[in-house]
Amino acid sequence: MNTPALLLSLALLGAVPPYPPPKVVPYSEALKSDSGSVVAIDSAISELRLNTPAGLVIYKVPPSFPVLDATGKSAGTVSGLRAGQRVRVYYVVENGAQIQELILE
Repeated sequence: MNTPALLLSLALLGAVPPYPPPKVVPYSEALKSDSGSVVAIDSAISELRLNTPAGLVIYKVPPSFPVLDATGKSAGTVSGLRAGQRVRVYYVVENGAQIQELILE
């Protein structure tokens, strides 16, 4: 589904996200989103650290988790991210911030 159609269907359902919609995962009220610059990836403990407008945030994500480009196509995995890259994450808070989708900006 393309972005305008997704936004229209979400609007009709009364569930418009307060951020750009995810490419793959379905929107829910539990889904949250942040964007920022990659600070570090710690593969040993499956953590991604981002510098966001709110400050440093640590997200739980395995190093093999897929990364998408702006069109929603595969762009590698979390282990391939480098410090300074800009990303948008979609996550749920469940024993920490668990990433559901990660997109390069």
